[in-house]
Parts: sequence; structure tokens; C-alpha cells
Amino acid sequence: MVLGLIWNLKDDCLSCNINCQKIEGKAITKRSLLSIANHIFDLIGFTAPVTLKPKLILQVIWKLKLKWDENLPENILNQVKQWLEQLPILAGIKIPRCLNLSSNGIKQITLHVFCDAHKKAYAACVFLRIEYEENVFEKLIQAKARVAPLKDISIPRLELLSCTLGTRLAASVKNDLNLPDVCIYYLTDSMTALAWIQRTRDWGVFVFNKVKEIRNLSNVSSWEHVPSEKNFADILSRGCSAQQLIYLRWWEGPSWLSENPVQCPRSKQVPDEEAINLELRKSVLVNTAKRIEEFNWHCKYFSS
Repeated sequence: MVLGLIWNLKDDCLSCNINCQKIEGKAITKRSLLSIANHIFDLIGFTAPVTLKPKLILQVIWKLKLKWDENLPENILNQVKQWLEQLPILAGIKIPRCLNLSSNGIKQITLHVFCDAHKKAYAACVFLRIEYEENVFEKLIQAKARVAPLKDISIPRLELLSCTLGTRLAASVKNDLNLPDVCIYYLTDSMTALAWIQRTRDWGVFVFNKVKEIRNLSNVSSWEHVPSEKNFADILSRGCSAQQLIYLRWWEGPSWLSENPVQCPRSKQVPDEEAINLELRKSVLVNTAKRIEEFNWHCKYFSS
């Protein structure tokens, strides 16, 4: 075992430890679902699109204000059962453990961070790209998906949260892999969030604080826009079934990242200036009126 993952010494691969015996026979309630969701330990995050599903279901349960051991509604119960049925498939995912960062023949090492958000969740993932003399190696290093707050929040703000998460992950990976001078590329499909990051304006408190952290952890010039269909964090923020994850082999990264030289997809999308300016700091104009009492000036100096 390595950090909760199964280490196959022969193939030098890591896989997720799925123990279905602990799940079978349990009544599915809010309490047991929370236990099951936290039972799958995946520090890297290659199963994150699948493990996001129960978290989204739990949020729905919280909104319904169900008690911890209360039976779940039929529609929610069916979703949980469907997710549980496919859970053992995750044990078949194997990812290479070794990175070979110090091997000979390396021309360039870069990190590529994808950020995305939807109404119910936001996410980010970091891929390592190693360019050798004859080929290119890419690998998922870390991924995280988080459920959106219960309080309603706009999609652009969620996109900005995903960008904040992406910079944190990149900073962590950069430090853990001891790559102080590595070139990092940040990719988001939100023109609004990108404008907030790149423009120096008097933003409101929420945007100002997030942009400040993003700018502290990354270079503004490293941020680029990527089309939504090419954003590899899309499936991470939407969630998917275990079968879909196996079919897509999401953890292997985008095919265009293996090209030499790498050709980042571009788009001609125009930013929505109205949406961008909604987060400008509000100015409050206060008009004051001063009333001057009229009186005879000589009364101040002479008594009657």
C-alpha cells in the first residue's frame, strides 16, 4: 500500500482499494452514504469524477433536511444503487507510479492546469508533461472536485473558485516534485473569470480576494482560454459513472498534450463585458445638505 493506494510491485502501478464487502448489507441512509463516499481513498484524484457523484447526492439530501438514519426517497435511492453497482470497476484502473523526472534525455518539463465549474461543482486537475528527445510523456498528478456551496452562487464565481483551486494544486505539485523553475500553464473555459484574473480593476470583495490569491500563486501571463469541449476538467466538475471513466481513460490526459510541439486549442470567444463588470466594486454616492440658520450677526456681539 502507498498512501492508501494498492501498489503492484511487478507492474509498478497504483490502483484504488475498493472493498465492497464493507458496503454490502448496509441500509442506505444519509449516514451510510457519507461513510461510503469517504471510504474510497484516492489521494491523486484519478477516480474523482466518479467519487463526486455521492457528494452531489448528499447535497441534495441535505437540502431535503432528511435525518441521519431516515430512509432515502426512491429516486435518490436508485441513483445511489446505480453508483454502487459500478463501484468495483474502479479497482481495474491502474496508473504508472514512476515519473522519471531525473532521467536522461529530458528536454522540457511543464505542468498544465485545467480549471472548470458547473452549477453543482467546481474542479481542477494538474497534468505533468515531460518532453524527451523522441517522445512525450504525460500523466495526471493531482485532481480535486468540490461541491458548490449550498448558497446560490453564479457560474462565473464558481469558475473563479476552480481557478483558485487550480493554482493551489499547481503550487502544491510544484513544491512536492521539487520543480522550482517549472513552466506552468493554466487553462480555463471561462472568459469572465479569465478577465477578472488578467485585468487590474477595483473588483468587489469576493472577486478581489480570489484574484489576489491567484495572482500570488501564478503568473497572469500563464493563464489562457481553452474551448469548453477541450477542457479536461469538464468531466471532473460534472462527474460521471465508473463505466464512462474507464471508457474515456480520463487520467491519461488530452491527446493534444502529447503532440510535439504542443498545440493548445484556441477559441475566438468574446468576453461578456456586462458579466465582467457586475463584479466591480460598488460606489456609493452620499449627498449631504447643510442647513445654515439665519440670524442677525449683531446679536452675537451685543446684548439687548
